[in-house]
Order: sequence, then structure tokens, then C-alpha cells
Amino acid sequence: MRRTAPPPEPRQLHEPARRRSDAADASRVTAPVLPETFGASGSFGGSTVPEAAPFGSAPAGPAPTWPPPLQQPPPPAQQPLLQQPPLQQPPPSLPPPAQALSYPSASALLVEAPVVADAAAATVASERSRSAYEFEPPPTRIVRGEGLVDRPFTPPRVVPVPEIPEPGLIPAARYVFRFARARMQRRTAIKKLGEEIKQDTAALDQVLGALGRLARSVQLDGRVFFAENNAITAAEQRMTSLDRERAELDGRKAEEGSRFADVEKDRNSKLSEAERAVEESQRELSQLEAQRRGLRDRRKDLERKQKAFLKAAEDRDEQAGTTGITEDRNDLRRSAESHRRDAAALEPDRQEIDRKLAGLERPISDASTKLDAAKAELDAAKHSLNDAREGYGHRLAELDAEHKRKGRDYALAEAEVARRLITLGTLVNLNRLDDPRFSELYERIDRLRSAITSRSTEIEKLSAEREAYDRGSIVRGAAALGGSVVALIALIVLLRALI
Repeated sequence: MRRTAPPPEPRQLHEPARRRSDAADASRVTAPVLPETFGASGSFGGSTVPEAAPFGSAPAGPAPTWPPPLQQPPPPAQQPLLQQPPLQQPPPSLPPPAQALSYPSASALLVEAPVVADAAAATVASERSRSAYEFEPPPTRIVRGEGLVDRPFTPPRVVPVPEIPEPGLIPAARYVFRFARARMQRRTAIKKLGEEIKQDTAALDQVLGALGRLARSVQLDGRVFFAENNAITAAEQRMTSLDRERAELDGRKAEEGSRFADVEKDRNSKLSEAERAVEESQRELSQLEAQRRGLRDRRKDLERKQKAFLKAAEDRDEQAGTTGITEDRNDLRRSAESHRRDAAALEPDRQEIDRKLAGLERPISDASTKLDAAKAELDAAKHSLNDAREGYGHRLAELDAEHKRKGRDYALAEAEVARRLITLGTLVNLNRLDDPRFSELYERIDRLRSAITSRSTEIEKLSAEREAYDRGSIVRGAAALGGSVVALIALIVLLRALI
């Protein structure tokens, strides 16, 4: 009669997966055999072990039991008996062993035949017996390097996502509150992990750049690195050429500055001389004009006096013509003549003043012409100085623009060198060499990549958990919370209306 294996039992969702060999391992549990109990001829405790008959054949005599009963050897006086710990029972989900053959259990065998052994053998036996029924996989471990000192990954502490609640409004409302809290915590954790990934990426670029610079310093050659090394060399040569051109521009700028300083000094001296000439011309013209004003004022006074004398003489003549007394008339006429003589006496002074005024006209005209020329020279000096300054400003702006353009080209070349050093470091990391000079950088790269991978995995996990919600429970919970708020507001309004 052929023995068939029992059908597998269905597995629940919360139970771990089982392998095909688990049931066979559970059914083939044997007692631990210690080396001290074997004889030289393969006997166990001095008794021979009979060979088992082929499966399916009829036994020749009475049905033997396997294993046969063991004979207990007399224990030594100084060696205590070892008590074997009880074996763990198999999980209830496993199928029971086949009942075709009546084998004694391992625990009964150990109780019937205690074995003398030392502590090391007992430990091995207990481990074998435990491993026979330990089907649960070990918990997942987060692999971290021991020297992860750059930025070690620490999983964020968040509350677990609540399970789908039982039917009802109160469990649904409680589910909404707990899930909102868990979702907010995960959103904050994802944001923080994203910032840490950016920092780790920047640190990884720096380490790869350092690895590329180290490879350049040791003159690492190879077909894989040939293109990047040539590109870096060309960029460095371009940087050297641009640096030399920038130095030349700085020299031209300094030369233009010294030349402009000389020109500005000369133009400023001419401007100062023109200003002094204008001041002298203005002072001279002011003096001449002051003299002319004084003479004109004096002439006006003399003319006013002459007019007064002549007016008085005319008045006396009129009075003499109207009076009938001869003596009075003669006195008035003598007085009129006296006034005319006084007026005539002032005439030489007036003429002298007129002569002086006529003499001042030419000097004043010359002073005015000289002042105009000095002012024109001053304006020319000012324009010349402004032109020199504007020209220097234009040349300086051109040199600065050229210098900035060279600086941008230098920055681009420097960025290209840094980028290609990172690429070279990546190539060196992909094609690792057994060189102790690179070991530390290799370790740092591994730590950073492990941290970035762990954070990315954690972000994916948190994102999936953030979206894992029961829509129906959320709708019911939100409706329950909204209804509670509306009821609370209505109650408050009602109480205020009653009060």
C-alpha cells in the first residue's frame, strides 16, 4: 500500500509563508545522538541497530519498533545526569506526522533513555532540536555600516497607520482622527528625509570629486578613464589660459589707472590755473567797475549841485523881475549871479570826472575780454577733464566687461572640471582598484549610498502608507465629525437663545 502525503492546509493572511520542506522536517524529528553513546561497530550503547526492512515489504517476524529500546549504561559516580530541555511543539498549522508507522516521539525517547553528555554536546543538541521547529523568519534588519558617521540613517518615529475600523460612526471618526495624525507625521518625515537626501547627495558629490582628484594626483591611467582625463586636462589648460588673460586684463587696468592718474593730474592743474585766472580777471574787473561807479556817483552829485545852483539863480532872476524895489532887485540879481558862479565852479570837477570815466572804459573792456577768455579756458579745462574721466570710465567698463566674461568662462571651466572630477570619481568607484589610498573614500561612498538608498526606501514606504486608507471609513468619519460640529454649534446657539 502506497503512502501519500496529506493535503496542505489553507494559510491565513496573517500567517507567514511555509516552505514545502517544513512539514517533512517536522515529521523527521529524531533524538539527538551523542558521540559517546556509539560503539566501534555502529552499535548504540553496546546493542546493534537492526536494519529497516524495505518500505512496503511484509515483515519477516513480529513488527520491530524503531528505534529499538535503549539500554541504559551505568553512569560514572563523578558525572551527573544531564536533563535535556523539552522540545518546542510544532505550530498548529502544520500537518501532523503520518500514522502509518508507530514511532515513539523524541521527547518520550529522551525520557526513557537519558544520555550522559557534557555541556557542549547538550548545547548542540538543544540547538538542533529548536531549529527543527523554528519556521518563523527572523525580523528584518536595517543594514548599516559600522562607520556610518557622515549622516547615519535613523527611521523617523511615526505612529502606525490605523487599521480599518469596525462598522459605526464613532470608530470611523476615531479612524479619521488617527489617520490624519499619521498622515501629517508621514508628510513631515518625507519632507525631512528629502532634505537629508539632498544633503547626502551633495556630500556624495564632494566625496566623488575628492576621489577623482586623488585619481588625478596618482595619475591613474586606463582606457575607462582616458576620455575624462583628457577632458579634465583640456579644461585645466583652458582655465590656465583664462587665468593668464585675466592677469593681463588686470595689468591693462592698472596701466590705464596710472595713465589716467597722470592725465587727471595735468587736467586738474590746468583747471586750477584757469580758475585762478578767472578769479584775477573778475577781481580786476570788479575794481575797475567799482571805480567807475564811484566816479559816476560823484558826477551825479556835481550835476545835482549844478542843477540846484542854476535853479536857485533862475528863481532869483524871477524874483528880481517881479519886485519893485531896486535894492532888493539888485540883491536878487547878485545872488543869481553868485549861484551861476558856483555852478560854473563845479564844471571843471565834472569834466575831470568825465575824463576819468572815459579813461576807464578801455581797461574795463580789456578786463571784460580777459575775463571772458579766462572763463572760456576754464570751460575748456572742465570739458577736457570730463572727457578724460568719461574716456577712462569707458575703457574701464570695457576692461571690466572683458574681465567678467573671462571670469564667466573660467567659472564654466572650473565647473566642468568639478563635474568631470565627479564623473571620474564615479568611474573609479565603479572600477574599484585594490589600493589602500582609495579605501577610506570607498567606505564613505558606500556609507552615503547606503544612507541615500535607505532614505529613499523609507520615503516610498511612508508614501505608500500615507495613501493606504479606507475611503468609506474616511467618508463616514468625516460625516460624523461634521455632524458633531454642526450639532455642537446648534446646541450652543440654542443655549444662547434660551439664556
